Amino acid sequence: MSDTFIVALAIFASIYVASMLAYLGFRQYMRLKDRELQQQHAKLDDFRAHLERQLMELNLKFSSSEKRWSELNHLVVAGQSEIPFEDDSAPEVQPSLFLDSHGIDPRKLTTDNKLLFVLTPFHDDLKDEFEVAVSVGSEFGFKVMRGDEKASHGDIFPQLLKMIVSAKIVIANISGRNPNVFYELGIAHAIGKPVILLAHSESDVPFDVRSKPIVFYRSNEELREKLSKMLVRTLILGDR
Repeated sequence: MSDTFIVALAIFASIYVASMLAYLGFRQYMRLKDRELQQQHAKLDDFRAHLERQLMELNLKFSSSEKRWSELNHLVVAGQSEIPFEDDSAPEVQPSLFLDSHGIDPRKLTTDNKLLFVLTPFHDDLKDEFEVAVSVGSEFGFKVMRGDEKASHGDIFPQLLKMIVSAKIVIANISGRNPNVFYELGIAHAIGKPVILLAHSESDVPFDVRSKPIVFYRSNEELREKLSKMLVRTLILGDR
């Protein structure tokens, strides 16, 4: 075996080993980056849940009277009072500048008769209520979803909006008077969706939605029983 061949073989082996080390190093780097991204997502989810919980506590604190809550959430109240509600008899969601501005054409989104969409704050304080809604909805043949269940890059609002437009019925848990829930509730009312409200007590319900179907509950068992009856009523009569 000539010296030239040995040198060439040594160079090839060195290049191969260096390439493998570089490849393995790159894979390890990507694993670490993926793990770091997952940790960041987890931290963001925890932070969002923390903010939602603080928001709920603040709203409960300031909702001792209708006047004080209105002062705190004047933009939400004003926005709801100015929305022209659609005729309940409208069979489909109508196109609008608002929907178009978010890239949604309701003519291309058919109503999913098996979708029950739940508007609820994204934190664990109301997790039990959501699980009750899932259980009751499943008994009626619905798939029950909320806005944070699908991974979404960027703005989550267009995804929420599509779900509201597509849903057969919308359930809104207004316990704690979360402004995000009220904003999405105003949209659901405006496009004529049948809506069922959930609330711990009358103090959770602003005056301008008290005419809507409301399920008041003090326990999960009571919620299960009343929500089942309200679903039957809504499926038969609609949101009236």
